[in-house]
Amino acid sequence: MKRTRKEKTQDFILRLIHPLVILWMFLDAKVTVNKTDEVDFKRKEPYLMLANHTFLFDVVHVPMFFRIPPFIVASRTLFTKQPTKFLLNDIAHCIPKSKGTSDTRTARGLIGAVKKGYPVLIFPEGNTTFYGDTKYIEHSTFKLAKKLKVDIITCNVKGGYLSKPRWATGKRKNRKVELNYEIAIHKEELAMLSIDEISDIINEKLYNNDYEYQKEKMIKRPGKKLAEGIENVLYICPHCESVNTLESKGNVISCNHCNTEGYMDEYGLINGFKFTNPIEWDQWQRDKKEVLYNAVIDTSGKLSKISFENDLEELIGEVNIHYEKGILTLSGAKNLNMLIKDMYNPVITLRRDFSFTYNDVYYYIKLDAFGASLLRLVQDKY
Repeated sequence: MKRTRKEKTQDFILRLIHPLVILWMFLDAKVTVNKTDEVDFKRKEPYLMLANHTFLFDVVHVPMFFRIPPFIVASRTLFTKQPTKFLLNDIAHCIPKSKGTSDTRTARGLIGAVKKGYPVLIFPEGNTTFYGDTKYIEHSTFKLAKKLKVDIITCNVKGGYLSKPRWATGKRKNRKVELNYEIAIHKEELAMLSIDEISDIINEKLYNNDYEYQKEKMIKRPGKKLAEGIENVLYICPHCESVNTLESKGNVISCNHCNTEGYMDEYGLINGFKFTNPIEWDQWQRDKKEVLYNAVIDTSGKLSKISFENDLEELIGEVNIHYEKGILTLSGAKNLNMLIKDMYNPVITLRRDFSFTYNDVYYYIKLDAFGASLLRLVQDKY
């Protein structure tokens, strides 16, 4: 297949701005690159690259060293508003996908890109890690890998989460990221491997626990607001089991119900609570489903409706959100009473932007608080 005029224009623009991107990423974080001899950054043959998703800008860091820029799978919601709509449609090579779902249009786009000689890049978790370790990988990724019939390169990203935690509102200094590239599966091997065998290999290559990595490196990442925003992912206090009572200010974490207080240190570790990191804390709170289900949750946010047919986002307005006994109620700019079992494809994007489909309408709420607890009520995949 021949490359389109638009694709050739994008290739030219990407080559032109590449030095600026390198400078931008140099300012973003200090990166250490490790690769096996088989991985050639100058390779011309297409490949499928898979990477764990640890922080926002790994989508730029991971492909930056390769001469031919890949087609990258990106959330469809990013194509509905500026400036990301312009960047993804007109500058970068991107293919939209609805998070948490299998999308045949995305697969066709990736197959077409490979036929034109482009590499493709997927972050198969579909979501930046909330807690610091690699989570669920969509099984459709492994089926696609078999169809593409190209080498599979993996990039295991370490240190990215602790450099820029997804929940954090404050910056860290001394941000350090390690990128580890290798050919996980050669194209000649794909035909002999089952989907489950491919899954086992990729899951092993991509798994990372940033706190286990931190035990080895003990990198200091100081800051004045290290704890701020952590209540966006930790929603049950381990001392009194109250829901959404955690607060953060500066480096301090506290529960306004039992008054337990702790702090986050420059190594990214929590002091003063039963758990020293969000991974351990989340493993515990996941088992408290009944506590969460029986809680009453109140928050607010800006509600929008997204149409993917014309990639438009329509702001509806401010809403109050109330959850109780399996029912999520919106009031204000729009009134809705929804059984949580009738809400489909729920995901959180960025820090606490909650989206879902209800009655065939795709809604998007920029929440003021409590994104993780609302998401967990509807699904516990992430």
